[in-house]
Amino acid sequence: MSEVVLPVEVKDPIGFHARPVGQVVSQVKESGWDVVIRRVGEEGVVANSPLKLLAMKVKTGEQLEVVVPAEGGAAEALARAIAETINIEAP
Repeated sequence: MSEVVLPVEVKDPIGFHARPVGQVVSQVKESGWDVVIRRVGEEGVVANSPLKLLAMKVKTGEQLEVVVPAEGGAAEALARAIAETINIEAP
């Protein structure tokens, strides 16, 4: 199966926290794909659960990968949108 894998460095000083996690979960649920967020070299979690994502305890500076189990423009756009959302800073 083809997939889009997009690396993203967590830049937010708080890390991957509740606000972007909630938005990522919404994006994933709307897409209908089982998008995975993982640390490089690890298995990761399906990003449809805020608790699973928060349990990863991702800190500032960590490298993640957004994995969309599809190919084409829509999959690439979703991966980019999720990567941008991961780095939304807290107000």
